[in-house]
Amino acid sequence: MADINVNFVHPTDGRMLTVNLDDSITAQEAVAELIAADFITPNSQGYGLAIKGGNMIEPGKTFREAEVQEPNHNTIRVVPATDAGI
Repeated sequence: MADINVNFVHPTDGRMLTVNLDDSITAQEAVAELIAADFITPNSQGYGLAIKGGNMIEPGKTFREAEVQEPNHNTIRVVPATDAGI
């Protein structure tokens, strides 16, 4: 377990929230924390997290498994889930 500094980018207005979190937290848990902190509003379709310049983080994957690490891969875009393309 390690603490990492992560910058979450708001999906609509580009605001950034910088937090220290344990790298064993999952993407799904992080989204729940962002909603609880009123950084994002609840969305019936949910949210995804994407490493800036990289891949989406699967909901059940931890930040460690997704290789979110300082100093390079710690900016995370919050992406509203959609049904587009289904």
